Amino acid sequence: MAMCAAVDPCRILVIEDAAIVREPLRRLLAMEGFDVASAADGAEAMALLETQPIDLILLDVLMPRMDGVKFLSALRGHERLRHIAVIVITGISDTLKLTQLRELGVSSIVHKVRFTFESLAEEIRGVLITSRE
Repeated sequence: MAMCAAVDPCRILVIEDAAIVREPLRRLLAMEGFDVASAADGAEAMALLETQPIDLILLDVLMPRMDGVKFLSALRGHERLRHIAVIVITGISDTLKLTQLRELGVSSIVHKVRFTFESLAEEIRGVLITSRE
């Protein structure tokens, strides 16, 4: 369940290896009022999650060291972190991998080529509201 309150902004972790995607996304989310952290891969993200509370994760799938599927498996296997809502942002269309992600409990899958920032912000708010219920 998301733990962000009306007085504290929700904390989002953007996990994306491409800085050209990660940094603009981080800045835009911050402008929307979210508290945003970022990581370049799943291994870096797991280390960050050990020290910082996060309400929602935006997760890329294809990354070095620890890809999105391995990261999500580790997250769901971690007693303290398994509750965190995850929105996958990906360019892949591999139905087997997308099925794996759904089975691991992602809240939503957003395709990189089809989303606008406004639709992503709306999806984030919807997932945060749902995860509080």
